[in-house]
Amino acid sequence: MNSRPLRPTSLTEDTAHLQAVQPIRWAVIVLAFLAVVLDGFDTASMGLSIPALSAAWGVAPASFTTPLIATNAGVVIGYIACSRISAQLGLRLTLIGGTAIFAVGSALTALSSEITMMAVARLVTGFGLGAVLPSAVSLATLGSSARTRERLAVLVTMGLSAGALVAGLSGGKLAGAYGWQSIFWVGAILPVALLPIMYFRIPNVRVTTDHDQRSNSGVASLFAGGRTPSTLLLWAFAFLIFTTFYAFSSWLPTLLLHFGFSTSMAPLGAASLGIGGILGASMLIIFAGKFPTSRMLIVAGALAIAFLMLVSFITPGPVLLLLLFTGVGAGLASSMVGQAAVAVSAYSEASRTAGVGWAAALGRVGSIVGPAAGGLMLATGQSAQAVVAASCVPVVMAVVVMALLARRIAGQARAEGADVSAG
Repeated sequence: MNSRPLRPTSLTEDTAHLQAVQPIRWAVIVLAFLAVVLDGFDTASMGLSIPALSAAWGVAPASFTTPLIATNAGVVIGYIACSRISAQLGLRLTLIGGTAIFAVGSALTALSSEITMMAVARLVTGFGLGAVLPSAVSLATLGSSARTRERLAVLVTMGLSAGALVAGLSGGKLAGAYGWQSIFWVGAILPVALLPIMYFRIPNVRVTTDHDQRSNSGVASLFAGGRTPSTLLLWAFAFLIFTTFYAFSSWLPTLLLHFGFSTSMAPLGAASLGIGGILGASMLIIFAGKFPTSRMLIVAGALAIAFLMLVSFITPGPVLLLLLFTGVGAGLASSMVGQAAVAVSAYSEASRTAGVGWAAALGRVGSIVGPAAGGLMLATGQSAQAVVAASCVPVVMAVVVMALLARRIAGQARAEGADVSAG
């Protein structure tokens, strides 16, 4: 894999540590990916367990809106805090600590006996999850060329879709055989098993040197050097896409009950989103060297809109419905992972964790709004097709926002090319 040398002025560790990064790069990338897979598994777990929880506790599915919101609220806090924590502890300990925290939160969720207790457990889980994605992406892309960075960012973030796929394929069987708690026990045990490997195989690299660089690695750095419009557009895109994706990842198993699926079959909806997300992200990786990621995200958003409209206005059978939601996942999940690639390329190594973290944080604010809006629509008796149709609105807005951002990025590239030619 092509990579440029790590800049020694941006790292606190000694030369031996810096040189140690290169021979184990793929170990770091694989471990970062697996950590994000566990993130995706846990994020999907709450939505998957709602049908079984509703039956076991004798409450309406919409009653679990609070734990869903608590999960995403915790993730927002974790994303925002991640850059500061990683500046103090290093990316390695931030990733390991986040993984340990969400393992504990998942175990507490399995032990919950009522909704308030579950909401608290999900808040803890979310905070741990929030520390994982930005630190994992930063570790995996550290020292890589611009083109390689985007591919690695998409590859690592694709773990969210892979985790959702694993959860969708296994969640129904686990809940049916061992109860809803088993989904969360798996979400607790797997990260604990991964922790020792992460501890010994990930180097302790810190992307700051002094107080001045730490101050330049925070949120203020995302608005320096004329980046303000691009940062705000990226945040808006992330918010809109996450709003829609997490509405589906949270409520799709419940929506499928309205489409006639059984409780044991409903988790296949998460699997269809996961498969679609993997397919969409794979296309981003394949074509990353040929087309700008920002332009590919416009196409991905348009694809999601097309499949959402088909679900809204036809009456598909079970197989066709799952295929349509696979298409929805391809458009939405690839847009979600693609925004991380745009963030990785937009910011320097010093501010990259903050860039990825804050864009994802604004996205996760949308992931609070989306499940809340979906729960409200379900609670007021809206049909499943009406919920799907309403979800087209934020996606259309996201496509418009990304078109504006793509135009700005293209303009900046032309300007930089002109400066190089003049020099």
